[in-house]
Amino acid sequence: MKAFISKRYLILLTVFLTFSFLNLNLKAQEKSSAANIEKIWENIYSQDFISAKKLVQKELQSSNSESLQLLSLMEICLNGLERYKQADESRKKILSVWEKNHKKAYLEENYPLNLATWTRMAVVTPNVLVLGAEYYLPYPVNSKKEGFYYHKFTAYNRYSKHAVKFFKLENSPKTEKEYRLFEISEEGEAKLVKNYGNAMPDFRDEMKDVLKYINL
Repeated sequence: MKAFISKRYLILLTVFLTFSFLNLNLKAQEKSSAANIEKIWENIYSQDFISAKKLVQKELQSSNSESLQLLSLMEICLNGLERYKQADESRKKILSVWEKNHKKAYLEENYPLNLATWTRMAVVTPNVLVLGAEYYLPYPVNSKKEGFYYHKFTAYNRYSKHAVKFFKLENSPKTEKEYRLFEISEEGEAKLVKNYGNAMPDFRDEMKDVLKYINL
């Protein structure tokens, strides 16, 4: 009986230690991954897109090849390196992964705003960081879905890290069914930046227009 209890105890202890080790290993990996993500952003802030891209590739290979965060960082790096064809391929992969793994939950939760976009570009200047993002699905301007937002751009003060300007590309009856880029104030007022007419503008051209508008 004692031998049976002892054997059972050893089995339970082994299982416990195994799970403890796996848990510690997982936490160590998560900590390492978070540190690498931070390092990637540091490289982006320094406009060292080559080093950032290498770190992203390493993370994609060692952790989750379908991580939207990592795939977004890859597209940021490729756009920063002006490898636009590769960046567009990265965009297609992001949309494919999102469609497969996240779209259903996103629609069931009724378009949660914090999960609505991914960042495609980062333009760094001495004082301002401008991030350009695309909506996974065109985002309704109101509950009646009378129009949609397609892209958004946010300018941050690099010292305070606070958003100082905010822009959205809209197509709705209010814009006469044209694609128009607006600066959106804190009070929600919209100021026209550029009218692109009936054709969806190229995302990178929009970024140029935003930078020109804020004199960067």
